[in-house]
Amino acid sequence: MASTNPTEHISDKSITAGLTFEQLKELMAVMRKEGVSEFRMGSGENKIAIFRECEIFEASPMSQNSYTSNNTCGSDRRPFTDTEPSEKPAPSTGHPVTSPVVGVFYDSPAPDQDPYVSIGDYVQKGDVLCIVEAMKLMNEVTSPVSGVVTEILADRACRVEFGQALFIIEPGATKG
Repeated sequence: MASTNPTEHISDKSITAGLTFEQLKELMAVMRKEGVSEFRMGSGENKIAIFRECEIFEASPMSQNSYTSNNTCGSDRRPFTDTEPSEKPAPSTGHPVTSPVVGVFYDSPAPDQDPYVSIGDYVQKGDVLCIVEAMKLMNEVTSPVSGVVTEILADRACRVEFGQALFIIEPGATKG
């Protein structure tokens, strides 16, 4: 009969990758507690990989101290249809600023503060435009060029994809 204890089949006290038996047991306990399903470490000949089956949970979109929003993320956008629109929107000119990661878009440092930028604002190269939260890390998105913000393409507290355009900046435009 197969053992239900994953460490019972390990008899060597000096495990690969420099881990002892006790360290391996502790690592597996942390993996179980934190819900980690895969762990790899090592270099050269000394490598170890640990895999475990995990329950799949639906991710919680935000913590209690995060933004709360009645925004329905793009609800003001037209629904998809397979027919051509009667008028095609003019292609955006300017420099697109894209999301560096998949995450949640925030246009201000806190819910009760003003947005970093608004349409018509002049920005300099390196100015913070927004934050994209990914895995509880706040990633500042900065302007790659100096110019005027002509479009804001993401909604506050809504999910954005890697490479998705967040802003359009007209380079070379000057302060008004």
